[in-house]
Amino acid sequence: MHITLKQLKAFRAVASLGQVRLAAQQLSLSQPATSMAIAELENQLGCQLFDRTGNKLLINHQGELLMPLASELLDRTSEIETLFRDLQNTESGHLRIGASTTIGNYLLPDILAQVSADFPNISFNMDIRNTENIISRVASFDLDIGCVEGPCQHEDIDVIPWQEDELLVICGPDHPLAKEGEISVEQLNNQNWILRESGSGTRNIFDQHLGQKLTDLSVKMELNQSEAIKKLVQYGQGISCLSRLCVSHELELGELIPIKVSGITLNRTLSLLLHKKKYQSHIIQLMLKALGWQKPEY
Repeated sequence: MHITLKQLKAFRAVASLGQVRLAAQQLSLSQPATSMAIAELENQLGCQLFDRTGNKLLINHQGELLMPLASELLDRTSEIETLFRDLQNTESGHLRIGASTTIGNYLLPDILAQVSADFPNISFNMDIRNTENIISRVASFDLDIGCVEGPCQHEDIDVIPWQEDELLVICGPDHPLAKEGEISVEQLNNQNWILRESGSGTRNIFDQHLGQKLTDLSVKMELNQSEAIKKLVQYGQGISCLSRLCVSHELELGELIPIKVSGITLNRTLSLLLHKKKYQSHIIQLMLKALGWQKPEY
């Protein structure tokens, strides 16, 4: 048996993208060469790694068994190449980071900017999606590190508590609730709510700790962008619940007003996600350190 890195690269690319054509483009190979690499790998292993559905290739059980081993080998190979590319500067490479919306827009940019300034030969690809999507991409080895606001209970993912955050109920300065001071939960019934979409960490916390307490929750709009929600609330279209991280500037300017709700505190823990079977390369550990976490030594 003679498995090549080319075959494993083709396998991982096809598993991630689902099409030979897209994998070939990513690898700068011809489509026939990519198909041949997959066929040769399957022939050597004596099993199919994908289920064929039209022009889609969906990774099957055998492929899922191979994925963590192939990913670790390719990552280690990449680290060897990086290590010896420039002996004068070993702090180089590429990181794929996924962040849920609030973290990606309001917390992570400052950290990435600092890491980029300290280590200019490290490049980044940051994918901003909601929590459910980030969990899915970490689980499929499409991301090196995930940073999420919502809970994660995936059996293949290590969840590392990272930072604390607070959600605030907010309204515009001309909204009647802006002058109320502290209000009761009941006063939030029959309000026009403008909320994040289901699947986001912010929405999950709202639903669990406040939404279920409302007997008449009226959701006027659901949006997947906090910036749009803030503007609509400022324009008096309703009230919302967002992270203090993303409304701090508007609160300082008086463009948004926090509403204190009696008996309600919406705190949450932001988390880092790492696949349990993914090899933690030097630059992954460096990024984790920049985020404030180091792998414990036993």
